[in-house]
Amino acid sequence: MKHKAVVLWSLLGVVGAAMLAGIFAVVLPSRYVDERVFMTIAIMGIYALGGLVLVAVAGRSRWPFRVCSMCLVSSMLIYIAVVWLERMLSWGWEQFFWKTGAIILIVGLVLAHRLMLGPLRMPMMVASVTKRTALVSAGLLGTLIIVGLINDGFWDWDELFVRLMGIAAIIMAGSTIATGAFAIFGPRPGEDEPGLLIGSIPVALSCPRCAAEVRVQSNRDGRCAGCRLRVRVEIEEPRCDCGYLLFELESDTCPECGRAIPEADRWKTA
Repeated sequence: MKHKAVVLWSLLGVVGAAMLAGIFAVVLPSRYVDERVFMTIAIMGIYALGGLVLVAVAGRSRWPFRVCSMCLVSSMLIYIAVVWLERMLSWGWEQFFWKTGAIILIVGLVLAHRLMLGPLRMPMMVASVTKRTALVSAGLLGTLIIVGLINDGFWDWDELFVRLMGIAAIIMAGSTIATGAFAIFGPRPGEDEPGLLIGSIPVALSCPRCAAEVRVQSNRDGRCAGCRLRVRVEIEEPRCDCGYLLFELESDTCPECGRAIPEADRWKTA
């Protein structure tokens, strides 16, 4: 969490610096500002905004986040270097660096797509299949684009390769939108299955302030009779991410979606 905050504030600082530099570049006469400055500011601003989105959706996926961040930073540095060294590079080297930056950027975007969809919980089987379709099609589209960049192979629409790339793009876009719709409007885990703890149950415990015995109802506010400390005991039944109730589960996998279930989450009666 600390590293995430550092990255967040660093990106905000880059955005702020790009804004100030852009204002000075606009205010000063054109003869004092090289056009490469404008391009550098634009590149840094776009990547910084993308980085903010990446930090927001990263969740707990550390390694994909790190690899994605490295790809985005590397491609940004390549593009900035090309902008400033363009007059010194031959056409062949310029194209090489642009393609290299594009390939690295595509890898980063595919990982960013995975980071965005990965944390979404899909309670229904059709939603889970849609999510996997979006992830697979994004990887396929990225691979096709990279192959096309390396071989200069997608300039003629009549080619089968280009048509495959178009199909992958359509499937990726549609399944990504559908996954987001399922995550927003679909049923939450456990909504369609009543649990065993209907309402609340009586709970007895010791008051953490005065050590007096406290009897309250779970999932409701109560108070200690001695010191009047407000007490609330939240009880949640163990469920799989898909919403399946794990009471008396004998298998080590969820019968609904097939996810592995730890032993501690499989309820047993006394």
